[in-house]
Amino acid sequence: MSDERASLPGPSLSLPCGKPPVGGDGRHVPVSVLMAELAAAWPEPRITLGEMIHAFGARGYGILMILFALPNLLPIYIPGWSPIFGFPLAIVCLQLALGYPEPKLPRFLTERSMRREDLALIVEKSAPWIRRIERFVRPRPSALTGWKADRVVGAYGVFLACLVIVPLPFTNGPPSLAVALMAIGLIEEDSRAIVVGALMGVVATALAFAIIGGLFWALVQAIGLVV
Repeated sequence: MSDERASLPGPSLSLPCGKPPVGGDGRHVPVSVLMAELAAAWPEPRITLGEMIHAFGARGYGILMILFALPNLLPIYIPGWSPIFGFPLAIVCLQLALGYPEPKLPRFLTERSMRREDLALIVEKSAPWIRRIERFVRPRPSALTGWKADRVVGAYGVFLACLVIVPLPFTNGPPSLAVALMAIGLIEEDSRAIVVGALMGVVATALAFAIIGGLFWALVQAIGLVV
């Protein structure tokens, strides 16, 4: 991760409000394990975004980017999900681009919560492909893993998050996957994962623009026929 965040504590996944840690504890464990531990061990019926940020600690940027991307990677289309997770994703990426030491969401977002069962479902459905990706990920530090590159990834993530927010089928999944790949690359300092995610973002952008452009053209034609 960024040099600016190098002095932050290790990846200890400690729970807020005196709750015991459920993951990390100084261990360098895969993202899939940290998320599964949080979903399994959270002691309350609901968990807020603010509690997730606190729990993930120094790895908050990458893990939150993945977490907000995951709902749009599920093999189902649920109307209304894309803006709910797309806006926080854009805010987190913007703060990464601006060089904030750790992500800070507005209070009205940090107080938003989801059921523990919903978090567990998201983690369960996404775990297989995350683990497949993690098998190919390892530290490959380069200029792409320094703090300047973090900011570029953050700015690119803001753009992709804007595509995620568009409430249309097939415009949410590809950019979400691109953000998730880059986030895994940030967490593991893997230049290759960052490059693959960036290239996936180019494909996602082309697909989203094609869908949006096609819909706009269809609306223009429909209006012309009515007039």
